[in-house]
Amino acid sequence: MTRQEVWMDVKLMHRQGASIREIARRTGLSRVTVRKILSQKAPRPYGPRAKRPGLLEPYVDWLREALEARPWARASVLHRELAERGFAGHYHTVRRFVAQVRREQQARHRAAVSFETGPGVEAQFDWKGPVQGILQSDPAAKVWLFRFVLAYSRRRFTQAVTTTILTAVLLGLREIFERLGGAPHRLVFDNFKAAVLSPRPALKLHPFFAAFCTHYGTEPAPALVYSPQRKGKVERSFLDVEHSGLLRGSYHDLAQLQAVLDRDDEDHAQRVVSTTGARPQERLAVEREYLIPLPATAFDPRWPETRRVLSDCTVSYRAARYSVPYALVGSMVTLKADPLSQTLEIFAGAERVANHPLLGHGQRHICEEHVADLRRPRWERVPQRKSQPLPMASEAPNLVSLVHWPHIEVEQRPIEDYAALAGGGR
Repeated sequence: MTRQEVWMDVKLMHRQGASIREIARRTGLSRVTVRKILSQKAPRPYGPRAKRPGLLEPYVDWLREALEARPWARASVLHRELAERGFAGHYHTVRRFVAQVRREQQARHRAAVSFETGPGVEAQFDWKGPVQGILQSDPAAKVWLFRFVLAYSRRRFTQAVTTTILTAVLLGLREIFERLGGAPHRLVFDNFKAAVLSPRPALKLHPFFAAFCTHYGTEPAPALVYSPQRKGKVERSFLDVEHSGLLRGSYHDLAQLQAVLDRDDEDHAQRVVSTTGARPQERLAVEREYLIPLPATAFDPRWPETRRVLSDCTVSYRAARYSVPYALVGSMVTLKADPLSQTLEIFAGAERVANHPLLGHGQRHICEEHVADLRRPRWERVPQRKSQPLPMASEAPNLVSLVHWPHIEVEQRPIEDYAALAGGGR
């Protein structure tokens, strides 16, 4: 392809009267090329070269279908299968094509369209952590940050927790709903195992989590597996945690860490969000009107568990022992643990009979009022049988009169007869 500058020079020299031979000598082009340029009215534009069909061309559709069905398939395995179908090309040809297809698949998977929802429509929650060594009172404790973000206003609430079990999650959500005065219409979250027994497309939720959502009228909407962009608002909100170093600090206990998180959330609520162009606290005032009103009674998210009271007046819960009134020995009681307030309540039927702080492995918590009566002597606490008073001697019946003796007559002899008999008859 002749460059445009050379094409213009050939045209100019020809107008000045130079011959084809002279133009070819000055430009270094062949006379054939000079004649071709002189016959053109405009320079030919550059264009893509026609793609020549390669050896892999007949197998491209099969390769794409194979990679869709088996994304993890190795290029060497695919090359071997292609060879069985008649492919005569090199392994590197297949490897370059597989790498190109995988880049396209990754781009398609990562690509997302940002969208905004109306007020009260959606909220997202997720966790950050765990981290250890930030609590001076318990350096071995694992700490997670549980964060809840309203999609419209971007108002967020962060809680420091030491467990991610379902009860703790529901307690945290209930507390946030009560602070907001309502619930969002849809909850978007990750596929955490405590609530999602089976992810989409065969979605199956834990019955207790489903009952919680039904109680507050909100729709559970777990994101697809490996799709963090679906809950991008809460995912992105954790960037400030990494940049601020909140999880690299040291705190006396969980309460001090929670106070720091509350202040950080309040500061964020007063800052203008670049995406919305407004402060979260201002948009929250609008969003509150669209939240689902709370029901008259709050949902009790503490999972009930039954235990039989042992002979030592205790029940076992997570390898720790807790006392109950001794009168319940051998009966079944119901336990409800609150992992946020770290308390355990024990019920006999509908009556609460004990309230204990949650303990660690192998520890015991005994309330004195439950076993106080057992510390008295047995003869004082065990009811004695009433005994009948013994009759007086004067009132005692004659034993002879109670037995029917036969009438026997005995002969009476002088004592001398017995003495003579004992002396041998002298």
